[in-house]
This record gives sequence, structure tokens and C-alpha cells, in this order.
Amino acid sequence: MAEKPQKDDTRVPEIDAEQLMIETEYGGRNPANWQKLLIFLIAVSWSAFQLFASWLGKIDPLVLRAVHLAFAFAISFLAYPSKNARRDIWLFLIGLGYALYYLSPRVFNLGTFTVGAYEVSWNLIVIMAAMGVVGLWITRKTPPKGPVEKIPWYDWAILAAGLAGTLAIPIFLEQIIVIQGGVPTLRDIVLGTLTLFVLTIAGLRVVGPALMIIAWLMIIYAMTGPAGVFKIELPDVLYLHNGATWDNITQQLYLTDQGFWGVPLGVSATFVYLFVLFGTLLDKAGAGKYLVDLAYAGLGHFRGGPAKAAVIASMLTGIISGSSIANVVTTGTFTIPLMKRVGYPPEKAGATEVASSVNGQLMPPVMGAAAFIMADFLQIPYSRLIVYAFVPAILTYFGLFLVVHLEALKLGLKGLPRSELPNFREVLLSGLHYLMPIIWLLYELVGLEHTPSRSALNAMFLLMTLMFFQFALRDKIRLLVASILTFFVAVLLYLFGVPGLQGKELELSKGVFIDFTHLDVMYSSLLVLLVGIVMVALFGRSLGTNLKDTLRDFVVDVLAAFEAAGRNMSTIAVATAAAGIIVGMVAITNVGYGLTQIVEALSGGNLLVALFISMLASLLLGLGLPTTANYIVMASLVAPVLMHMAEIHNLDVPLVAIHLFVFYFGILADDTPPVGLAAYAAAAIARGDPVKTGFQGFAYDMRTALLPYVFIFYPQLLLLELRSPLEGVWVVLTGFIGMTAFVIGNQGYFLTRMRGVLGWAARIALMVAGYLLLTSRLSYDLLGLGIFALVFLWQLWERKRQEPALATA
Repeated sequence: MAEKPQKDDTRVPEIDAEQLMIETEYGGRNPANWQKLLIFLIAVSWSAFQLFASWLGKIDPLVLRAVHLAFAFAISFLAYPSKNARRDIWLFLIGLGYALYYLSPRVFNLGTFTVGAYEVSWNLIVIMAAMGVVGLWITRKTPPKGPVEKIPWYDWAILAAGLAGTLAIPIFLEQIIVIQGGVPTLRDIVLGTLTLFVLTIAGLRVVGPALMIIAWLMIIYAMTGPAGVFKIELPDVLYLHNGATWDNITQQLYLTDQGFWGVPLGVSATFVYLFVLFGTLLDKAGAGKYLVDLAYAGLGHFRGGPAKAAVIASMLTGIISGSSIANVVTTGTFTIPLMKRVGYPPEKAGATEVASSVNGQLMPPVMGAAAFIMADFLQIPYSRLIVYAFVPAILTYFGLFLVVHLEALKLGLKGLPRSELPNFREVLLSGLHYLMPIIWLLYELVGLEHTPSRSALNAMFLLMTLMFFQFALRDKIRLLVASILTFFVAVLLYLFGVPGLQGKELELSKGVFIDFTHLDVMYSSLLVLLVGIVMVALFGRSLGTNLKDTLRDFVVDVLAAFEAAGRNMSTIAVATAAAGIIVGMVAITNVGYGLTQIVEALSGGNLLVALFISMLASLLLGLGLPTTANYIVMASLVAPVLMHMAEIHNLDVPLVAIHLFVFYFGILADDTPPVGLAAYAAAAIARGDPVKTGFQGFAYDMRTALLPYVFIFYPQLLLLELRSPLEGVWVVLTGFIGMTAFVIGNQGYFLTRMRGVLGWAARIALMVAGYLLLTSRLSYDLLGLGIFALVFLWQLWERKRQEPALATA
């Protein structure tokens, strides 16, 4: 069939996808000379510190989290230009003024005056007036946006305040715990105030306004009450506490582990950073391009092949990356033009990539930062969580694969000629070494049930060793042989130990040992790396390389990965620290109880309605919040409400199902129009309309939106509550059939188009059958299969009826 003519799409897109990804993920500032070098050194140092902290494994959690946030502040203010410089300056001056107000009685005391129920300090009035004058004088000549080509003075000043607040924790930790007993001193209130305002500015800059607005609304609510800063009488449903003073707020946020330094930031400082670094190393090594090429070579010749390649490539990329926008740019730059070439309209090409990339965060083993926080909230091993999430993730990608196949049938598309495609076998062999660290990571996580930190650390060092051989051995066969040998040496030394040294240990640092009985892959990889360096030094000429060039290329790529991880992590670290504000305010206000009453009233006590309200809340929050922050807010505020309602109805809903419910819809918000940034990035590549792309992507994602409602009521889909392995097989089988039925109903195409009243009835029936089959209840399964069979027979009859008309046409 000839290619279908495309609409004129020569208009210039409003947004450059690559630039959008860089600004969102890595910071848009590109200064010259020493400032650029400084940003590079800070980002690399951050990655090196995180590796060292994970290897050492005994840095105090508060110290680790405070240093983690200090690095995040540095990247946020040096690498990310302000979108509203005057706002940032005013917020900093307000925070600085309030901190100076606490210090001012040591210098002067002008007394107080009374206004109604409030006692107002003249010191505060004078200092804030002075800050106002300074602010007016500074901002009158300040451009609205921060410069891209240099770091302005006010970013240095804000960063200095942030570093003072964060680094004071490791400096004064012993004093805070042992001498103060957690009771705040004047120093803590001042530094806590500065840290809060600096975090607010950083959050507005790298995360967006929604999270900080919610955080400050929670702070204001906490300070409202008879004993609080704002002595206002709240309605009964919100009158859940007496109100907190500013001292109470700063103590909760700055000196406890239910504030800035809470579980979300702790997970960011441990598991998340290592997995992000692992992903950037894979990307710099070339794994991202390899996965795209592999999918393209294997599927490009099928009907609608580029779209199918996009689905599989994004799924594979999702294994190593937790970012929707990065996935869109990485795979979409290649797949979207090819989709358009074979006949997909721009919006559908972009939407296919959006749906594929957004769902990448659902794919184990790297499910995005929120999944690691979820495991910590639920107090379960991350390895168990990825097992629970595996079947729904596979089903959602299977469903999307079927969606793009049906779209290709509806549009009458074909694939690309085989002559234009790379050889699948050659592509597969060229990058098999990329899969070895991923396989070992999965084995450690699921098979050995090691911690995510240890698993990622070992996989990273194995990967870095293979990266060295990639530069040293340009010949593909030699590289493959060296990679296989490296992998097997590492595995054998772990499983059987070092010959002659079994049962012995070597202490590297106090409490840090090398166990020769089961030698960690990290150490065996380093050993192989040293051997490789010696071999290249001795035999490099015969191998067609030399040690100097090999080491240079290897170090450049590793440092580039370290820098990319540091730049990327600033958003996650700031978001998790800011979300800690909400967690802290929930702890001191008992707001969860009030929310339970509100949701129960709105839902009429119906759990399904409550789930629908929660879904809408998660999607709306996701318009302005990144996935991680969205999940933390919903898990802190809404998940306990849903659990309580399930208990009222005597429903045995696993807590992990509720958390996955809010997690799923937080992810789907990434392509929810009109804001979804992933849709804007894909539309820029496709040269299509971003809002239409977002709506089309969301329509494709309806199959994903179905799954959370299924596993809430039928947790067997999460491989929970199974009575036998055979039941597990049945769950997976009926899940695939159910997803097939639902997608066909959603797309309105099976053997022919489903038109008219009968067609709509069949579509609705198929979607109902899909839900019934996904429940994995035998009676429901049989009913769903019966409906599916009836629609299939009707479609056979309909196609036969249409054949004469088609033949005439």
C-alpha cells in the first residue's frame, strides 16, 4: 500500500524536546570558564560521595541526608537558572528577615504592641521594613529571569544560606542529640528558618509551584489554632490540633526525622541515587541506543513496526531509567520520525511514544524514585515490591503493543522494508554485555534478596569494568568474549569464593570487610579491571589500542555519567525534602483523621467512589507535581483514608495495592493534558499539537488506568493471596486475554471496525469482559470468555458481510 499523505506539519514547534529534557532533568544554565567547571566538580563529587557512603554503609542517616540535600542545593542554584528571579530574592529576604528577627534581641529590643489577640514585636516590624527597602532597591534592576550564561550574586547568597542550614546538622549533630536532646536552640531556629525558605526557593525552581504551595498550606494549617501563630477558630472537621508556634514548626522540620530529613529524603540519599547513577552509566556506555536499535531491528518490518519498536524500546529503557521525559527524548527522537514515515499522524506518533515512556516507570527493576520510597513506607524489601508490580507492568505494555497494532490496522499501515533495517543478530550480539549488569542486578535483588544499595553498587562496578573493555576491545567478538569471562569470573567468585581463602575476611575500614567466601561482585570486578588494564598495557598494540587512549575514553564516560546523575538527582532530592514538610505537618496536626471524614462524606461511604475521588486527586496533583512528590503526598494523606474505608467495609485490601493505586495514577498524570511535559516533548519531536498529543496519549493509557481498580479488589493480579503456582499461571493467562478484550473494546477494532449501535454495544461488552477476566475469579473468567467469544463470532460474520463491498471498492 502506498504511503498515506500526511497533513502539513512543517510548522516550527514551540518547544525543543532536547532542550526541554535538559532544562527539566539537568538544569538549563550553561556558564563559561570556572563556573561550568565548578558545577561539573560538584555533580561528580556528589556521585562519588554517594558511592563512598553506600560502600561504607555506616554514615549516620541524618548526616547522610543533610549532606545529600546540601549537594542538591548546590546543583539547584548553580545549574538551574531562576524562572522568576525577583520572587526568589523576595522569598530569601523574608526568610533572612525572620531569621534576623530571632537574633535581634541580642543586639536591640524595641518592645512589643498588641493588636487584638496578637502581640507584635517592633523588632520584627523594623527588620521586615528594612528587608522591604532592600528588596525594592535590589529588584528594580534585576531581570525577571535568572541568567543562563552566568551564576548571579543572589544565587550564591541563597546557596550560602542553604549550605549553612544543611551542613550545620553534621557539624552539631552530637550536640543536638546528646546535649540538647532534640530541643531547639536559637541557632536551630535560625538555621531551620533559613533552610525552609531556601528549600522553598529550590522547590519552586526545580520542581514547580504546586508542591511548595501544598507544603506551605500545610504549615499555615499547622500554625492555625488557639495556641498557634494564627489564633483562628477552625471548623469542627478541621479542628484537629491546638496550633503550633514557629519554634514547634522548625523543631519538627529541622531536628526530627519527620521533616526535611525524613524517609523520602533518606531513600533519595541511598537507593534512588545509586539506581539513577546506574542508569546514567548504562546510557553513557550506549545501552539506551542499543535497546532502541534492538527493538527497531526486531520489529521494524512488522505492520506499524516503528510504533511497536517504540513500545518495546521504551519498556526496555524503562528498566534502566525512571524519567518519562528522558525516555521520550531518548527513544522518541529515533522512533517518532519513523512512525510518521510509515503513516502515523503526528499526534498519534507522539502519543504512542508518550504512553510508552510514561509507563516505563512501572517496569521493574527501576520503577522510579517513588517505588523505593513506597518500599520503605510499606516496610517491605524492594525485591518483593518489584515482584508484585511485575505482572501489571507486563500487561500494560502488552496492551499498548496491541493498541499500536490495531491503530496500524485501522490506518492501513505497513512496516519498513527489511533492507532498511539493521541485522537483528548483529545488533543483539553487539550489546549483549549491556545486559549482564542488569541480569546480575535482578539476581541480587530477587534471587539473593540483597538490599537495593548493595545490588546497585555491585552491578555498577561490573558495568564500569565492561565499559573499560568496550573501549579497549573495539572488535565485537573480543568484547563479547571478555564480557562473558568477566561476568562468569564475578559470578563464580561470589558463589564459590576465592580459592584458598574461603572462611577468611579482610577489614578495609572499621566495620567494613571483604568476605572471601562470597566475594562481592564489586571487588571481583575491580580485580578483573586491574587485570584488564595490565593486559592492555602489555598487549595493547596487538589489540589495536593503547592504554592511554583507553583510560582517557573510559574516565571521560564515567565522569560524564557521574555528572549527569548529580544534575538529575537535584530535582528528586529537593522534591523529597519538600515532601518531607508535608509528612512532618501531617504528624503534628492529625490531618489524616479529618481527611477520612471528608472523603467518607464525599463518597457516601462507598469505597469505589472514594477510589475515583483519589484517582482524580492524584491526576490533578500530577499536573503540577513530579511523580515522586505526588506519590508521597497521596501516600501520606490519602492512602490511610482508603485503608480505613476498606476496613470499614470488611474488605481485605493489601496495603501495597492501595499504595500502587496512587502510584499508578501519579505516573499517568505525566501525560495528562494540558500540562504533561512528556506530551510536550513528544509533540515537539513529532511537530504536532501538544494538547492533542496529551489527550491521545491519555486515551492509549486507559488500559493502564483499569489495572489499579482490578488489583485493589482482586490482589491476585499482584501475585498476592495465591493458593498454588497453577493459580498464578491462570492469573497471568486470563490477564493477557482480559487486556486483549479491553484494548479491542477501547480501540473499536477487532477483525473489522465496530460501527453503529451494535458496534458500541460490542465495545462496551468487551471492556466489561476485560475487567472480568482480569479479576481471575473462575466464574467471572468464564463469563468474560463467553462475552469475548460472542463478539468474535459477530466480528467474523461482520467481516464476511463486508467482503463483497470491499472487493467492489
